[in-house]
Amino acid sequence: MPRKEHLFFIAIMLMGFLDWLTTVVGIVFFGATEVNPLLAGVTKSSMMLFSVVKLTAVVLAGFMFHKAAALGNQAASDWRFTSRLLDGGRSIAVFGLLAVVANNISVMFSL
Repeated sequence: MPRKEHLFFIAIMLMGFLDWLTTVVGIVFFGATEVNPLLAGVTKSSMMLFSVVKLTAVVLAGFMFHKAAALGNQAASDWRFTSRLLDGGRSIAVFGLLAVVANNISVMFSL
């Protein structure tokens, strides 16, 4: 049975990848635009650079959550509050990315 930390890691990676994929498909094939002001200029100049930046951010975020959970498993008994906070952060990340992917798909179908 996979541990909770591994499931969250896989979910964050999957949702981040789907966010990247739906963004690229929406921009290239449907004429959508990137709403994130930090990445909007990058999408206009180079989709390859956008892909590298986006996928690197997804992998780094996933590994940071994974590493935080691994460090917490080695910590003392005061980890209970921090563990709940980490679970909340991971849940927000997964559901936030799920909402972004759902929005990307709905935008593609409405164009």
